[in-house]
Amino acid sequence: MKKKIIITGGLGYIGTELCKLYSGVSWHHDITIIDNRFISERVNQLRNWNMEFIQGDILNKELVKKYCHDADVVHHLAGVTEVPRTKTESSKEQDEKIKEVGVRGTQNILDVINKKCKIIFPSTHVVYEGINEVRTDIKEDDATKPVLSYSSSKALNEDQLKKSGKNYIILRLGSVYGYSTDSMRIDIMPNLFSKIASQNGTLKLFAGGRQIKSLVPLIDVARCFKFMEEKNEINSEIFNLTKDTLSVKEVAQVCKICKCSNSIL
Repeated sequence: MKKKIIITGGLGYIGTELCKLYSGVSWHHDITIIDNRFISERVNQLRNWNMEFIQGDILNKELVKKYCHDADVVHHLAGVTEVPRTKTESSKEQDEKIKEVGVRGTQNILDVINKKCKIIFPSTHVVYEGINEVRTDIKEDDATKPVLSYSSSKALNEDQLKKSGKNYIILRLGSVYGYSTDSMRIDIMPNLFSKIASQNGTLKLFAGGRQIKSLVPLIDVARCFKFMEEKNEINSEIFNLTKDTLSVKEVAQVCKICKCSNSIL
C-alpha cells in the first residue's frame, strides 16, 4: 500500500541513515524530508532517490500543517542535538531552546496529523538518569526520572504523545553510536572514545569506571524505525531500544526480521 511518509530532521544523524533505508522503496511511497538545514550534496541525493526535500522548521505550524496533515507516518527526528551533558554545562538559554523545539515542535505535529497517522518518536534512556541505584532491568513501564534539560524535554514529549489520542510509537534509545555521513556526532560517548583512542589519547573514567551505559548501533536504530512503520499491528507503545538485552515485548522479533547487526532490544 502506498503511504505518505514524513521524516523530520531527515538530514541529521539518524535521519540520514533512515533515508538510505527508504531509498530502496521511495518510488513506491510519497516521502518528504523536512529539515531546517540545507546541505546541497545530501539534498541532491534525496531528490535522486525520488524524495521531496523541504527546508523548514517544525516551529512553523503552517509549514507543518501543509506537509503533515494527510501523512500516514511521521518519523519525528527533528530536535536540538547540542545538549548539555552535565549541570555545569547547561545554561538557561540553551535549556529554553531545547524545550521550545522539543515540546512546541512536537505539539505542532500532534495538532495537525490525522487519527490514522502513526508518529514514531525517539526518546532516550537518560529519562532514567535520576535513578540513584545501578539498574540493569529497567522496564518500559518504570517511572522516569529525568534531570537535565534534554531528558526532561523527552519526558515531556512522552507525556504529550500519550495524552494526544494519536497513534504513537516511542523508542527510548540507548546512546546511538556509529559512522554516519551526517557526522560522527563526537558528543556521543562511544564515538568520542573512538576518536580519542584513534589519536592515542587517554580515556578518563570517573566514579571508578563503574557506570553502566546503554548503547545501540546507528544502523539498528534506523532499521527499527522502518520496521515500526511497516508493522501496522504495533500501536501506541513504548519500547526500550538498546543493544544487549531483550525487551519483554513482542518487538524482540525485530532483530530477526530486520537482520540487524546485533540484538537490538
